[in-house]
Amino acid sequence: MLMKTELSPLDTYSLMTKAALARLARELFDVKGSLLADPLSNPKIAKNAKENGVLTFPLHLAPHTMSGYNTCAMASAGCAEACLNTAGNPMYLKGKLAARIAKTKMYFENRPLFVALLIKEVVAARNKASKQNMALAFRLNATSDIKWEKSKLKHVGLMLSILSLLHSAAPLAKFYDYAKDHKRTSNTLPAYYSLTYSLSENNDISSSIVLSRGDNLAVVFDVKRGKPLPARHTINGVTAIVIDGDLTDYRPEDIKGVIVGLRAKGEAIGDASGFVRKSNQTTFFKA
Repeated sequence: MLMKTELSPLDTYSLMTKAALARLARELFDVKGSLLADPLSNPKIAKNAKENGVLTFPLHLAPHTMSGYNTCAMASAGCAEACLNTAGNPMYLKGKLAARIAKTKMYFENRPLFVALLIKEVVAARNKASKQNMALAFRLNATSDIKWEKSKLKHVGLMLSILSLLHSAAPLAKFYDYAKDHKRTSNTLPAYYSLTYSLSENNDISSSIVLSRGDNLAVVFDVKRGKPLPARHTINGVTAIVIDGDLTDYRPEDIKGVIVGLRAKGEAIGDASGFVRKSNQTTFFKA
């Protein structure tokens, strides 16, 4: 006699249509619109389409503890202060932040519903990229730092990571993020998930370990838009080549063992915590 398999919450939600899931998300959490942002809505991420031929869909959650839940467990004071969450047109800031808080509450309070809807959106994104004859990528931590490879849900009788569930919905897509936890090494992550680690005012030692093992490190410099970044930079005795991370947001194609240089923007301009580094090298390359 065959045993009847009990459906998990994710299994049950997965039987619903994308439209039905979106209606439920709005009713329960006031989530309006899509979880994933339009690939052209962020000027830097939009460069991926032009420069790399990659249609990139970001997920914006409320950073740090803004929603009442912590989405950036390893955020430093400087990182929290300089967060790009408030970047963009001030006219739309209030609505944008409210939308991100609603999504974040949904993630923490009804994760199966959140993931079921996100999977449907990933499928829609896959179809859109295919119609445009473009490669596909997702940046799940556009304004957060969640370990998607660790967060798991039960689906068809198995405990699976959210990252693997999303990848199954778009097997040819690349996923990439910036991250603080240097223990999330490239050797422990699936090949389709690329992480660039982030320097802050208090993690020079772990950041030098990242560079020493051949992974990449993002560093924000006190360099104005259009001005050259330093050609090299030293972190805790480890010197690495600096590439221009502002030319495109697409990090999976970066050469390995380099510093991804970023120019200070928004709240980061004028930072005094040490999060933004001084570009006091003698050799520079043109922007």
